[in-house]
Amino acid sequence: MNEVSLLQSLGQVSASETGGVFRDFIRGHVRVMISVVMAAEVTQLCGPNQRI
Repeated sequence: MNEVSLLQSLGQVSASETGGVFRDFIRGHVRVMISVVMAAEVTQLCGPNQRI
């Protein structure tokens, strides 16, 4: 979900559901960020992938 679809989703839900939609958006982005950081750390520690 990107920022545009987040805004569209928030516009289509009731006020009581807004928190859940926003939490799902943040949770997904945090997961992506953690994966990117972990991959960068592995590359830094172990070097680039040496696939043939």
